[in-house]
Amino acid sequence: MNKAIQKLSRKSLEALIEAFEYISSPLNPDEILKLVLEQISNLLNAEAGSIFLINDKTKNLELKVATNLSPEEIEKIKVPVGKGLAGYVAEHEVLVNIKDAEKDSRFYSNIDTITGFKTKNILTVPLKTSEKLVGVIQALNKRNGENFSEEDEILLTEFSRLVGLTLEKAWFLSQLIEKQTIEADLEIASKIQESLLPKDEFRQKNLLIKGFYKPARYISGDYYDFFVLNENEIMIVLGDVAGKGAQASLIMASVKAYLSAAIESHLDFTTIANNLNKFLAQNTPLDKFITIFLGLINLEKNKILYINSGHEPGIISTIDGKFIHLHSNNIMMGVLEDFEYIPTEQEFPDNSFLFIYTDGVTEANDKDDNRFGNERLNEIIEKNTKTPSKIFQELPDAIIQFANGKEQFDDITFIMVVRGDELINS
Repeated sequence: MNKAIQKLSRKSLEALIEAFEYISSPLNPDEILKLVLEQISNLLNAEAGSIFLINDKTKNLELKVATNLSPEEIEKIKVPVGKGLAGYVAEHEVLVNIKDAEKDSRFYSNIDTITGFKTKNILTVPLKTSEKLVGVIQALNKRNGENFSEEDEILLTEFSRLVGLTLEKAWFLSQLIEKQTIEADLEIASKIQESLLPKDEFRQKNLLIKGFYKPARYISGDYYDFFVLNENEIMIVLGDVAGKGAQASLIMASVKAYLSAAIESHLDFTTIANNLNKFLAQNTPLDKFITIFLGLINLEKNKILYINSGHEPGIISTIDGKFIHLHSNNIMMGVLEDFEYIPTEQEFPDNSFLFIYTDGVTEANDKDDNRFGNERLNEIIEKNTKTPSKIFQELPDAIIQFANGKEQFDDITFIMVVRGDELINS
């Protein structure tokens, strides 16, 4: 859990989640920037706000949106990286909170001269995507003669992080619209998907979490992730959006962002699931329902609380060869807004592992359209009850051998949670 965000008031956390719910929708970048700036000004009680984005060709910061300027004025304002407060923040990628702008040598007064605005105090934070710095966000002149507080710093920093992720997805979608080709759709979806998935395996105490993802020719909306809540609780998620391409990936990007925000606001497991369903029902097309497996692992109690909403059954395999199937216990998400999701509790003892997967595993087919199926999957898991690490090699190899050159139209995705040093080191 981000320690800084714990300092935010409940009101700020709720505002952050509320703001992100609508800026995470697939709008074009300009619309998102306007929404962002309105929220920044309201949340921070600032007289004005501005967003600069870096022009990759000129390396200048170009003003894209400002609450107090006309489009003609906005067009005139360009700042070299390294010049002024915005340029300083972009160059050093650090937060700067100035109480008296005129007394700071980094202040670029030319902008006030152009606009006629009188800058008194100013809070500036870097704006990043998952890969790079793309600009800065500024809040100017705290109302009632106050200065921007530590909570304002934390809130704007967290807001910029979510905005960066949202802009990244919006730009991918914008590229798709411009190119209007299937190849563009696949490339964009691939990049979105790549940015969603954990880059490394996770190890804590006697616990290992590791995922596998192999995209098909036609990329769909598979997504897996995990969230460390505290030293004893970890939430895992594996989802699959109906349909393929950039739209499916964008929906999963929204799921990731929503879960991150909900967890940071300390909502309980069941509330997170039900709110996620409402969010999806309100913000996704009717044909883009989602099967999803949500699990809350409690290491101290040796239990898992799970909600399987129309997804493939999870499998718990113990070291002595016992199989426990975690079948679907709820409908798919995004279908009925008011559906009540009820979790199921299951023993998840030490020296066992949990295997969850998308239907791309069992529905892989050969040239005669035979499916790989659950029986072949279960045989591989049963064979490796004491050596789960081998599944990461043997299962993909078995699918490739079974397909015998047949092109696959669905991603192959699975995640494994292994408990116990004996199994982890097998």
